[in-house]
Amino acid sequence: MRSPRRRESGQVVVEMLLILPIFLGIVFTIMEIGYVSFQLIVLNHATYEVARIGGMTWLASTGGNGGMNDVMKRILPAATVDCVQEPTPSDPQAGQPNYDLVCTSREQVKLIFPISSIILAKPRGTGTRLLMATVRMPIEQPLRK
Repeated sequence: MRSPRRRESGQVVVEMLLILPIFLGIVFTIMEIGYVSFQLIVLNHATYEVARIGGMTWLASTGGNGGMNDVMKRILPAATVDCVQEPTPSDPQAGQPNYDLVCTSREQVKLIFPISSIILAKPRGTGTRLLMATVRMPIEQPLRK
């Protein structure tokens, strides 16, 4: 007759094999969310820097996007940015119109873990996630006399 201890040793292995994939899937998904969050923070900061540079140089810039895409490529090569000038309420003291520069950037981030990419991929099935960041910055302009 076998001891009860010996009969239960196989049960532990079976339970581990059933729980381990679920546990690893949860751990990898948490790590993937951290990675995507980090990439979003980097994209948001890069967009802020592009909007800040654009806010100081927009009047002197040329072209439809004012060369802001080239600036973004120097900061974050995988991202693209679209900047648009939008009017804001005029300053009653200066008596001139004000404008904001609204920069929207996009970056396609490749996900690392295949299990979590099933859940986090956008568009589905691509293994990537499209990240977007928008920053609004006032355009600096000299006062008119």
